[in-house]
Order: sequence, then C-alpha cells, then structure tokens
Amino acid sequence: MRPERILFATDLSYRCDRALDRTVSLAREWTSRLIVLHALEAPSPVIDAPSWRRPHDPRRTAERRIRDDLDGAGAPDVEIDVLIERGEPAPLILDAAKRLGCELIVTGIRRDDAAGTALLGRTVGAVVRGARVPVLTVKARARGPYRSVAVASDFSEDSRRALLTTLALFPAATVRLFHAHDVLCEGFIDDKMAARDSAAEEARAEGRAFMAGVPPTSAERVELICEYGSPTSLAHDLVETADVELVVAGTRGRGRVVELVLGSVAQELLATLPGDVMVVPRA
Repeated sequence: MRPERILFATDLSYRCDRALDRTVSLAREWTSRLIVLHALEAPSPVIDAPSWRRPHDPRRTAERRIRDDLDGAGAPDVEIDVLIERGEPAPLILDAAKRLGCELIVTGIRRDDAAGTALLGRTVGAVVRGARVPVLTVKARARGPYRSVAVASDFSEDSRRALLTTLALFPAATVRLFHAHDVLCEGFIDDKMAARDSAAEEARAEGRAFMAGVPPTSAERVELICEYGSPTSLAHDLVETADVELVVAGTRGRGRVVELVLGSVAQELLATLPGDVMVVPRA
C-alpha cells in the first residue's frame, strides 16, 4: 500500500534540499500527507540587549524557512503539517513517525558526508536502526519518479519484504533483485573458477526458488542478478552502469547483505553511493 503519511526530517541545511524535492514528489505521486519535522537545538542564553537585537523566536524562524522551502519545491497541492519540536533529532523522528502513523521516513544527506552520519547531527544510523517503517535517505536530485530500483537480497524473508515493498511503492519502475555470493573457504580450493561457477549456479537456483514466493504479476517485473563479490561493490556497479536510482535493502538478513544498512559497510555506502538508499525494517 502507498503511504498515507510521509515524515520528512530536516535540519534546514542545504543537504536536505534534494530530499525535500524528492519527498514532495512522492507525496504528490501517492497523494500522501506530508509531515515536516525539525528538531530545535537547546535554547540560547538570554541576551541583555535592545529588543531589536535579540534573537528571533526559533520556532517561528524555523517554520518560516520550512514554508519558504516548501513554496520553492512547488507543493501547493500537497497536504502539509509542520512540526517544530525541541530535543534530540533521532528520538523525535522515531516518536513522531509512530505517534502520527507515518509509513515512510525521508532524510537527506550530502554525497560526501564522511561515514554517512552528518544529517541532523549523526542520526541516520539511529533512525535506521530504530524505525519500524521504511527509511529513505536521499542524495541524488529528483528528476521524476524512480524509474530504476535495485533490491539487495540474501534470499531471506526480510529481503523478500524489501522486494515486495519496492514493487508496491514503485509499480512503474524497473526492478533488479541482486544477490552477491562468495565461495566458502575459497583460499583452500585449487580450482577457484570452477568453485565460483558452482556457487553462482547454486545462487541462481536459490534465487529462482525465492522468486517463486512472489506473485507472478509482480515477479515478471523483476530481473534476477547473482554475482560473485561484495554487496557494496555490486551496488556501486549497478548505480554507475545500470542507471539505478534507488538501492533498497532489509535491516536483517542471514548473510553479508545486512552490512548494506547496519554494518561497517553501511557507513561507506551511505557516504559514497551516488544514488538514494531505502531501508525496509523487519515486520
């Protein structure tokens, strides 16, 4: 089902501009209600100065900036609520998503933010780990609806949920289901190429069995890709060579695919992948 409510978290920096454009585009496409959340910093000390030199009300200032940004993003036809709350960003985001029944969280991040932790003061990882709804992290400029999406899979039930969520949210997109495999104890095997070929065939067979659990009308939209290597390297190759605009993964798995979103590879991926990443949590 399409989200009825989308939560967009912004720190009002330029790193969130692209995420705002994408969020407005999705809200318009899905006729969703958009809830914009900004976390205020700790209050500044009172300044003994003439009234015209005192700081403006931070809530009013933040809301004005958000409304100006929304006007610039062309959102007159989208139902919007603006929330300005004081506190730590990650808990505020998670609480607001649960309290308001939001079915998607969108955040922004610069492509060159080291370790993918810059948004709202190092909160991306905390939001991804704690969210009970998909979290979309946006880095690329929105040039229309997502047309090409890749789903990372280790053929677990969590990655099936990620695939089914992708198919439901983006019915017009080309979907590639990619699985990165390796060879157990490869260093002790003499004929490594034969071992890799055998592992690839086994992975493809497992992939076909995995796809048998997907409704046929949806399965026909999916291209299965099984390659030797790491999930991160394969994701980069797909983004660069196959014009993939969004990479999707689950938050749990039975193998290395979990590193895409929660392990040490996750930070490198969020920091360097030129496209967007969506994390789908366990049901």
